[in-house]
Amino acid sequence: MAGRFVIVGALGFVLQLGVFFVLSRLGCIWFVSTIVAVESAIVHNFVWHRWWTWGHRIADGRRTPWFVDFLKFNTGTAFTSIAGNVAVMAAVLHTVAIDPMLANVIAVGVMSVANFLLADRWVFRREEPSTGGRRQNAALTATATLLVFGSAAAASAAPSAVTLTAWEKYVAETERRLERDRLEPAGRPSAIVTDGRSIDVGTGTITDWQGSVFVPHISLDELLDRLKHPGTPPPQEDVVASRVIGRGEDSLNVYMRLVRRAIVTVSYDTDHEMAFRRWSPALATARSVATRIEEVGGDDHGFLWRLHSYWRYQEDGGGVIIRLDSLTLSRDVPWVIKPIAGPITSRIARESIVRTLEALKRYLTSSLG
Repeated sequence: MAGRFVIVGALGFVLQLGVFFVLSRLGCIWFVSTIVAVESAIVHNFVWHRWWTWGHRIADGRRTPWFVDFLKFNTGTAFTSIAGNVAVMAAVLHTVAIDPMLANVIAVGVMSVANFLLADRWVFRREEPSTGGRRQNAALTATATLLVFGSAAAASAAPSAVTLTAWEKYVAETERRLERDRLEPAGRPSAIVTDGRSIDVGTGTITDWQGSVFVPHISLDELLDRLKHPGTPPPQEDVVASRVIGRGEDSLNVYMRLVRRAIVTVSYDTDHEMAFRRWSPALATARSVATRIEEVGGDDHGFLWRLHSYWRYQEDGGGVIIRLDSLTLSRDVPWVIKPIAGPITSRIARESIVRTLEALKRYLTSSLG
């Protein structure tokens, strides 16, 4: 393995130097050139290491998915290579008057041993049949923790002023759009329909997802009555506890313990103010805003900073069309793993919308008896 590691590392080293040389000649500062060059080598080395250097472990029955290995390798190597290379180069360049290219060579050599141990003992380690599943889960949790929390350790867990300003602007624009589109007739979906996107805002990410579902054999009056009484959300995977802590004629104040699953699982104690408004015999809306979000355990890892939900209920010949618009603000994903983490985040957001609408439809249809 050591021999193959050296060969792959040498090829990656050539690639890294090549990228660094090209970017330097194009006028990029050494800091940016170093980061891009190192990440290029990381991707190259992962491909060769998984299928050649440690390929025999896969042939022996190692079951960890490639994308998990990639997340671990990219994150771990980014910490050693990017942080290590930048730190070593900075130390060398500030101590000795040498060319940045030579400083880059020195940095690569210093970090090689650490990278081999990281890959052999953590990323591509052998799995025993009896404990492979537990090891994979533990590794996945550790990887996610590093990805989401560790790589941004210097950043504050709280959203920045720039992020909050962007969030408030986005919320205002969304509410104006929903008000403008309120009277437009909604098409009846044959199944649950979802759509969404993520927007980077400073140190945070806004996740904007929508979903709609048709609930047959229920009137708008019946639906609203079922939502207000008892007033808590229907049983679902993302809500493990709930209770009404305040009630008005057309409003509810509800406590919920939410579970957010973004590879690792985090629970939150939250309070929500929900206001209903009846616009016509066939149309109603509701606006839910989380007024308190506290991570269970006292920490704030940044998975959920803000949460707004907007509901539209339109009676449509024998049933009600329900549309949900969900806005959340969370910590930004580190750029190193954004290409991999982005699709995972989108899938998680979509699945959460689908689970919510499925649970609501089951609850409403079962109440019809």
